[in-house]
Amino acid sequence: MAGEKIDIILPNRIGDSILTLPAILCLKQLRDEYGPGDRQYLLLTHLPLTEILKSLNLFEVIRFDRGAKMRSWLRQADKAYFLSTTSKNLGYYSKLSHGLRLPNKWHIRYSANLPYLSFPDQVTVLPANLVEFLKSQFALSNYAIKHFGICLELGYTVEQIRRTFRFDPASSTFSDDFFDWKPPLSSRYLVFCMEAASGRKKHNADRRWKEEHFIDLAETAHEKYGVHAAFIGINDYPALPDKPYFHDFRQKLTLKRTALLLHYSAGYVGNDTGPLHLANLMKKNSIGIYMREVALLNYEPLFPELTAKFLNPGAPAEIYPALDNLLLQTNSIGRVTLRDFKQQ
Repeated sequence: MAGEKIDIILPNRIGDSILTLPAILCLKQLRDEYGPGDRQYLLLTHLPLTEILKSLNLFEVIRFDRGAKMRSWLRQADKAYFLSTTSKNLGYYSKLSHGLRLPNKWHIRYSANLPYLSFPDQVTVLPANLVEFLKSQFALSNYAIKHFGICLELGYTVEQIRRTFRFDPASSTFSDDFFDWKPPLSSRYLVFCMEAASGRKKHNADRRWKEEHFIDLAETAHEKYGVHAAFIGINDYPALPDKPYFHDFRQKLTLKRTALLLHYSAGYVGNDTGPLHLANLMKKNSIGIYMREVALLNYEPLFPELTAKFLNPGAPAEIYPALDNLLLQTNSIGRVTLRDFKQQ
């Protein structure tokens, strides 16, 4: 239907939202190539990611907040796609709603059920040739692949996706005005995040590598290469060693400034959590610590070649060779531009 309005409500977790971006980009490429040109897309995202997604210049982006819900009562979109099934979606209205119906969330119902949003059922629900194309050509994770079902829902074919979709680091270039802050650090530094699964949640404590192991890696990076350590997170524990080359940015930065801290860094080291995906989106070489095999298999960052991945490592010494590789191949601090990527 020409002129229809499509709302896409992104997941409420940072990493999950970032992993939807290839499918969103594909939708933009398909609309530009095949139309209808007057179809309007609106991305709705939770507060921390709003500025970051706006700067990627995909579609119009607004916050998914109470104001957006109130506006939806007065002017409903033709279709709304809810990419995660959560109580946070309640109160947002559209003429037709699309999402995954879950038996344990009986109070959340959608006009159309989208089984490919389940996990790992999308491998069998989506066309096999689409899954194989996205895996072989772009090394996308299963979580990223499942959202391409929206492209099929909106009338595009697998063949059109195969002919049109282009995705590489240059596909997610930020607008110039995004770089309006530079961290107050004059020395070369690595960014560390010791958290995972939103802080103190006990049921996800197994996702976190021991904090003292990260401290060890930060000390080793300084001893061998003179690199400083910038720590990020939503909690201020444990206390960091009182040393001039340890910088505590925990609880002090917005997500946008965290992205810029990563942008000017020598790289990132952290658990399988949102900042790992944010570092990847900023095209930084990273070390990702995975404590769950299912996450390693299904939730890889968008550009896996930038991340050295470890599953449930023991002593920090297991990570030392990857730390050497990261720091030896990242020997400058500076802004990476679209032109730089085209020249590589």
